[in-house]
Amino acid sequence: MEKLAEQIELNKNTEDPYADQIADMRDSALEDVDYGHMNSLVSLLEHQDFLLKLLTNKDSFIRKKIIDQNLSYLNSRLAYYLDKLGLPHDVVFQSDLTVEITELGRDLDFDNLSRGERNRLILGLSWSFRDIFESLYSTINVLFVDELIDSGMDTNGVESSLGILKKMARDGNRSVYLISHKDELQGRVESVLNVIKENGFTSFSHEEESAMYNK
Repeated sequence: MEKLAEQIELNKNTEDPYADQIADMRDSALEDVDYGHMNSLVSLLEHQDFLLKLLTNKDSFIRKKIIDQNLSYLNSRLAYYLDKLGLPHDVVFQSDLTVEITELGRDLDFDNLSRGERNRLILGLSWSFRDIFESLYSTINVLFVDELIDSGMDTNGVESSLGILKKMARDGNRSVYLISHKDELQGRVESVLNVIKENGFTSFSHEEESAMYNK
């Protein structure tokens, strides 16, 4: 009991380290809430959410109208690229942006395609959406293709892909960067940057080629 009494007296004489902070908070930290301004912000947020749903909800008539305006062009560009890439499948976007993949009347899924067919389709889709964007806004003068023609693509697929990329570079005055592990592609491009990683260090060497626009 004596020890408890001593501790009580000691605590009574101890200065509260948070007293000044509490006093400052009482004087300056507490602010009156402007419910009018808060309600206007809540109303704006609800309005923005409504507009977002109009653009993203699959059942939105506005979203369907926007898609329908560009759907025909998208499907025509996709058919063009898939034909150039040698993909025999018919791939068509619907108004809800679902995709139908068919071959000789058979309905297929993306998982039913081989790796090379998938790569062809991915390239065709990428270039088609790029054309849509450029038709709506402005030309994009840089294009990167990262190893898409490396795995699963046969010789015809690689040649077709290179032909399209060269045409893009030539006709659209674009800079096309092709990232690849295929050594046989070095003689098919204008400039080569070799990237070699050994023992945790990366080195670079640059080569100039003149074959890109000659083949």
